[in-house]
Amino acid sequence: MRKWLVLMVLLLTPAFAQSVQITAGSPFGVNAGIRLPLVPFVLDGRVYAGANFFTGGPASLGGGADVLVTVPLTDLYAGAGLFYATGTTVSLLAQGSTSGGLGARGVIGTYLNVGLPLIGIFVEVHPMLFFSGPSTFGLGGAVGVNIGF
Repeated sequence: MRKWLVLMVLLLTPAFAQSVQITAGSPFGVNAGIRLPLVPFVLDGRVYAGANFFTGGPASLGGGADVLVTVPLTDLYAGAGLFYATGTTVSLLAQGSTSGGLGARGVIGTYLNVGLPLIGIFVEVHPMLFFSGPSTFGLGGAVGVNIGF
């Protein structure tokens, strides 16, 4: 029964997605995911996966999930989430060597007004905490494209 439930969630989640997002930046270099409305116009969820090929060593793969709160009547949003990585993640202050490890990140972002229908460009800042080994603080950011509503 559990396998069927997981399969149904994996198959139906894209149907409920309000948009597809592609970002360059933390935590994995290149990330792709979907954004889901949890409470319309107030609370969104985001699920993403990514790969970092720029570490000079083996690629870092991983994924995560965020919960985002939209500030009413603005293009601002903030939230928090967890991510899991198989190697080095992208960060300005510390390279989180999360080899098979878990991390947490905050998200502060805004959409840029570019005037394109169904396409949005956004910028985010990510304070991150790496849990594997000694806890390390990192700071990252991302620039992305949102395709959808």
